Amino acid sequence: MRRLLAAVLVVGGCALLAFLLLRPAVDSQHTAQAQERLADQLSGGPAPAVPAGRSTSVPVAQGVGVGEALMTMRVPRFGADWSWVAVEGTGLAQIAEGPGHYRSTPLPGARGNVALAGHRAGHGSPFLNFDALRPGDDVVLEQRGVRWTYRLATSPRIIPVDATWVLGPSTDRELTLTTCWPRYGSSKRMYVRARLARVDEREAAGWSRTWRSDGPA
Repeated sequence: MRRLLAAVLVVGGCALLAFLLLRPAVDSQHTAQAQERLADQLSGGPAPAVPAGRSTSVPVAQGVGVGEALMTMRVPRFGADWSWVAVEGTGLAQIAEGPGHYRSTPLPGARGNVALAGHRAGHGSPFLNFDALRPGDDVVLEQRGVRWTYRLATSPRIIPVDATWVLGPSTDRELTLTTCWPRYGSSKRMYVRARLARVDEREAAGWSRTWRSDGPA
């Protein structure tokens, strides 16, 4: 009986170890497949509301349903090939598929504090190198022919998990990115703040600047 119990414990321990070792790979594969699906979804998704003519008005992204593809996101600091499709919502199911947009915050281009969250480690680890961000770095968001470039105004800062003030409103056009801290834990949070620097609109001849922080182009 003791031998049988020992054998069961050994087998159970091995199974648990295998599960723990394989889970990150399984999660990453799930995220990669979700990103492919979201990219296809984004290509036929809604287009931003673009003001007619050249003016001081800024194009604003169109909203989508929870879990749907909202926009593409690029952060040059993370590498030339770093590109993710961001989804609407920050629930566990949403950020398991990519960076998520806090539903309580404005959409890109709108006045206020646009906020996004992403995993630091696991599920593709989109924000793994979050602590490498520096003031002046760009965060580029794009939806159907409009590209918003936000420029970081702060270095990464560590805050308590319950510091919801980082999602608070703003009278400027700002962007807040949040993730977990430390890199392989979640005892606290880390965030950066950015301000909208320019907006570009895709035309037949390529991209043209339609707005910048010091006025229309």
